[in-house]
Amino acid sequence: MDKFKKYTILYVEDDEGVRTINARFLKRMFNELYLAVDGEEAYELYNKYSPDIILTDINMPRLNGIDLSKRIRENDSSVKIIISTAFSDKKYLLDAIELNLEKYIIKPLNSRNLLPALTKAVNSLENETNFKVILDENFYFDNNTSLFYNCDVVIDLNKKELLFLKLLVRNRNRIILYEEIEQKVWESEYMSLNSLRTTIGFLRKKLPINCIKNISNMGYKLNLEKSI
Repeated sequence: MDKFKKYTILYVEDDEGVRTINARFLKRMFNELYLAVDGEEAYELYNKYSPDIILTDINMPRLNGIDLSKRIRENDSSVKIIISTAFSDKKYLLDAIELNLEKYIIKPLNSRNLLPALTKAVNSLENETNFKVILDENFYFDNNTSLFYNCDVVIDLNKKELLFLKLLVRNRNRIILYEEIEQKVWESEYMSLNSLRTTIGFLRKKLPINCIKNISNMGYKLNLEKSI
């Protein structure tokens, strides 16, 4: 169970009693647990915290689990999504196939159906971290060492530069918002836009390619287009 402690999970359930019971189980297993009562709140938490796994009910007010997953999949193909429902519906099953889900679970949730689904999701995450992320011909990120290399030589980065670049690479299919950068790179410090731009300016000078793309008024995204 130790490998579960390396990851974070977002649990979305509108039934307070069910949410409370399952939250106790999930909190013991994972490094961090985020709770949402509906799809809209879940989407806000997803953008803020970038959980590794999302466990969501289907039938919820404001935004259901299928539509939440569709919205997330527009920019993120890597987060692991597990959907639970009180009944088996062919329409939902067909929609779920298109969403690259880890598992589709029929309620009630218990250790017999939930644990295998969570194990599958964590194993997928483990497999994905055991390889290099190639950013250019000689420029890559090694998940085993959590370092960046150019021609097999470690690129010398300070703490903020390393955290920022790792955040981009590990979420390379979506935009990283300013709020998330402040939380995960600046941690307990205040981040001004000037300090962020200064950090990125110095970082760009150290990299063999320009792989950092600014998305106006939103944040940054990894860009590996050769033309930039």
